[in-house]
Amino acid sequence: MPSILIVEDEGIVSDDIRETLLSLGYSVAGAARNGEAALELVASAGPDLVLMDIHLAGTMDGIDTAGRIHALHGTPVIYLTAYADSDILERAKKTEPYGYVIKPYDERGLHSAIEMALYKHRMEHRLIESEATTRLMVNASQDFLYLIRSDGTFLVANEALAEHCGTTQGELGGTSAYELVGKNLLSPKMACWNLAVQGERRLNFEEQHNRSWYDVTICPVYDARHAPEKYAVSIRNITAKKQSDDLAKNNAECFRLLIEDASEVMVMLNPDGSFVQDSPSFRQALLYPEDENLKRTLFDHVSISDYQQAKQVLSEILIHPGMAKPIRLKFERPDGTLCIIKGIMSNQSDNPFVGRIVLNGWVE
Repeated sequence: MPSILIVEDEGIVSDDIRETLLSLGYSVAGAARNGEAALELVASAGPDLVLMDIHLAGTMDGIDTAGRIHALHGTPVIYLTAYADSDILERAKKTEPYGYVIKPYDERGLHSAIEMALYKHRMEHRLIESEATTRLMVNASQDFLYLIRSDGTFLVANEALAEHCGTTQGELGGTSAYELVGKNLLSPKMACWNLAVQGERRLNFEEQHNRSWYDVTICPVYDARHAPEKYAVSIRNITAKKQSDDLAKNNAECFRLLIEDASEVMVMLNPDGSFVQDSPSFRQALLYPEDENLKRTLFDHVSISDYQQAKQVLSEILIHPGMAKPIRLKFERPDGTLCIIKGIMSNQSDNPFVGRIVLNGWVE
């Protein structure tokens, strides 16, 4: 059950509040008659809530005491008061109380005020935890993540963007993304300049900026009139991936040309033995005309006597990427004659430039 600390300098009133709280099912963490005692009890007993008389006797009144409790412990406070002028209320508001109960209080009103305060405090605590978790996740990312208004003003940005800009997250807040465009740190599109986003839920594009490639995702946030008022932006540096993809394409093209122009037999296979592509020398070895398609798999061309051997070699090299085994296989030509191809069958599936099974040999 929630525990409540009573801070009231009138003993009779304090005892009455205590009995009321117990009847409502709360536990009483203690009762203090002045601010100093209240601070000690909050530190030692750790109550879930404090009922604080505004007009405490002593060196600290209820407002001063509540302010100290809020700053030191964050414990929610409900003020008890019989009267309060505007100056007192202004002071009280600055301590961020969770409610006011007017004396003489009624049990139902006190109960409602306590339950609302406890609920509000729980929700705030969950929100703080959620925001802290989100902040950690956002700052753990190496992508640039930020939220800006439609006028380009930063609302929030993560550490990765701040580091990219040579500043801090705090200094980025409230500044204009267009300043970063002027410094060539962001492109105009990254700063959401003149974006045609009406009705779009998400925009995604790749853009080259300062010799680097970026994958950019922009999610517009619309107001009640369906006009974009904010943009959530995620920017990932994909330069290394672009370079790797380009290199893979170039190497794949070189490998393809090598196969087509090779004087020996060279064939690329899928793991099931089906052809990825063949070379002119393979067709020549099997005496296949250019306008006639090869059968689906390598095994369809292997003679019956070597069929199991070919299957076994492929099965063995598939277990270990990079593995190669020698072969000497007889292949049947369309005219019924045989040709023998001797060479190497290797598993190049872990090679980003090949990614296939390769048969490389010559006609014996």
